Amino acid sequence: MQISLKWVDELLNLQKVNLDYLIEKLTLGGFEVEEIIEIELNNQKLITLDVSATANRSDSLSIKGLSKEISTLLNKPYKNSKYLNKTGNWNKQFNDLIYNVPLKNNYLSFLAVTVEGFNNFNSPKWLKEKLIQCGLEPLNNFLDFQNYILLETGYPLEVYDVNKIISNLKTDNFNLQLIKANKNENFLSSNNVSYLLDDSILTLKANELTLGIAGIAPHKEFCYSEESTALLIEASIFDSKIIRQQCRSLGLRTDRSARYEKSIKSNDLINSLYQLINLIKVENPNLICKVHSKGYILEEESNIINLEYSKINEILGPLKTSTNSKLKYINPILISRYLNQLKFDYIFEPVSFSWEVKIPNLRNDDIIRSIDLIEEIGRLHGFNKFLTTLPLVKSFGIEDESYKTRKKLGMSLLNNGFNELIHYSLTNDNIILTNPVQLVNPLLTDCSSLRASLLPSLLKSIK
Repeated sequence: MQISLKWVDELLNLQKVNLDYLIEKLTLGGFEVEEIIEIELNNQKLITLDVSATANRSDSLSIKGLSKEISTLLNKPYKNSKYLNKTGNWNKQFNDLIYNVPLKNNYLSFLAVTVEGFNNFNSPKWLKEKLIQCGLEPLNNFLDFQNYILLETGYPLEVYDVNKIISNLKTDNFNLQLIKANKNENFLSSNNVSYLLDDSILTLKANELTLGIAGIAPHKEFCYSEESTALLIEASIFDSKIIRQQCRSLGLRTDRSARYEKSIKSNDLINSLYQLINLIKVENPNLICKVHSKGYILEEESNIINLEYSKINEILGPLKTSTNSKLKYINPILISRYLNQLKFDYIFEPVSFSWEVKIPNLRNDDIIRSIDLIEEIGRLHGFNKFLTTLPLVKSFGIEDESYKTRKKLGMSLLNNGFNELIHYSLTNDNIILTNPVQLVNPLLTDCSSLRASLLPSLLKSIK
């Protein structure tokens, strides 16, 4: 992900932070900086960083998320966005509306609003500049606003043309529902490619009209254009497993589905919708916004993890400041300070020297056990500040007769001029085998079944 330091500086004061120091902190914190990119914009040189986050940190896949992470690593205060100051009476509208999208384990959170009265899709200059800073080319249309919200908040909001829906249905009264597609249903995606759906694919429908494949792509016929005057904006969160299965089944992967595959949370879903509406209202002051559909909004419970000081010292080991006569370990006061930096609520038990830590639901996926918390403490303190020691092994494994026999045979054959070949145990030799043992969830089609014969791989090597 390409992030603009100028944009991050709006949420976190980085003016006095040395660039090399920042990169070192990010790298030691688990966010590798792949490249430093210089961009010249308005006769000014700007620095952007290409940062790769770990797969289990979906909370960091945005400018706001990564800014919060930098705030934690540098122990600097984080500033909230200005766009959330005015939200009108939306909270009341959300609370008053009943759940009209039934929960059938098809989604985690769902919300749809209609906005009418568009007359200007042009994106402002400052927004275009931020897109350029993050490696995106501005198109001066509504997609710029979508991309901006995706970059800033991490939420992929989908948009449809209301008038096209009404025109096709011949009525302005329609209900949204998330249901399985019809068998052999033909679907023309926004990328101009047709896909044949079956009853395993989840779709978003207006009455019986398919608007899009849930969490992946909209139907070409209902995409908005520069002539659109009314839009239906969908803000939703889908289960990562469902999205991954559908993408694999269809052979279709989009920027939107890529986000859902990483299990994004719904904590700021409504706020991201607020921000989008407030942005487009600047050039469209007469915009009329209405909540159209509301589904279940998942609110996950926080995990409670017990963290023992003895366990921390056992895992992280002594500090580099230790001497031969005295080993030094991380101070308990520092551990409490790091928990505060992480914004984790905790209760310290001085008798047992342990912490009862409440994990916010935003980090429920990557902090499950005490070892994950210990990793967070090591990350903030710096793993390079601990001594690197090998574990004390009292005894080594014993070579049994079977291993000794195999080893002796192997060495004898090698000494007599034979070659030893080692092949992958997963293959795709379905043509040769009549009943191959298929994997349920293969990573690659070339490795989709278990090897049942050595011969195919040997022949390939010889060839």
